[in-house]
Amino acid sequence: VSLNDLVPTWTAATPAWIALALGLQGAALSIQAVRWQRVLALFDQRLPMRHLLSMTWAGQFVSNVLPTAFGGDVVRIARSAPELDSVGTAFASITLERLTGWVVLPVISLVALAVHPSLLSAGTPPALALAIDVGTLIALASLLIAAGHSSVGRVATARVVADENPSGWRGLLFGVYRGVRAARTYPSRAATVMAAGAAFQLVLCAAVWAEGQIVGIEGLTLLAVLALFPPVAIAQNLPIGLGGLGVREGALVILLGALGTPDAQAIALGLVHYLATVAVSALGAPAFAAGYRPTKPGRADPETPLPE
Repeated sequence: VSLNDLVPTWTAATPAWIALALGLQGAALSIQAVRWQRVLALFDQRLPMRHLLSMTWAGQFVSNVLPTAFGGDVVRIARSAPELDSVGTAFASITLERLTGWVVLPVISLVALAVHPSLLSAGTPPALALAIDVGTLIALASLLIAAGHSSVGRVATARVVADENPSGWRGLLFGVYRGVRAARTYPSRAATVMAAGAAFQLVLCAAVWAEGQIVGIEGLTLLAVLALFPPVAIAQNLPIGLGGLGVREGALVILLGALGTPDAQAIALGLVHYLATVAVSALGAPAFAAGYRPTKPGRADPETPLPE
């Protein structure tokens, strides 16, 4: 496609769609702080919401504006650890919070495809979406089974505690292991984590729908976005390239083929979504620049022991 094909046509409604897309993106990033709060509740840790919002927005600035994909997680771990009971708890909470997206996204897509069965007759695009959704759930289930096994969890935990450096695959297993144990102990709290995770992803899909209206994609309903964008979000989070550039646009070209969307508009949607994400995440620059001073160490609820 030519460069001119990627520039959306400006209409009288465009400013309103831009404002809606940016507002929904901002709301989604704030809901991410709520999701993190609910994950911390699994570990009996309490942090003020204003602190979580500050750290979340600072992390989004690092991840989406600066040339890094996971640097924002490092910022959140470094800033939250002094207020929690350990660095391991901070690492585990971020790991589990990340993984909730890998549970919620394929479920949203599968439900939307079931409600919109006409998409399934479009050939390759819905087949690819189904493959990504099912493959993600299988991979996640395998990880949860492995990490939730007591022997694996004890080995990972022992190495992390000994090294005091929860990183790499042992750190991942350690985080998932603690999360699985906590979810089994407090299923009602785990349900609130999933609810917050679903709210985050649904609002983000609504933002993508608004961005589609900016681009002018015909037939792009909110239900179609719920069915087709979650596999794109899964693919763009793979550690390939910078900010998912190229991966996201390529996935959109293929998946939006189910709607007959021209390649140029599919690529334009990916770029508009990326630019909107960067623009909103840039609002986290003051929180990142200001640094963070912990007020006091976090404390576990003395009446509810933290699962080991």
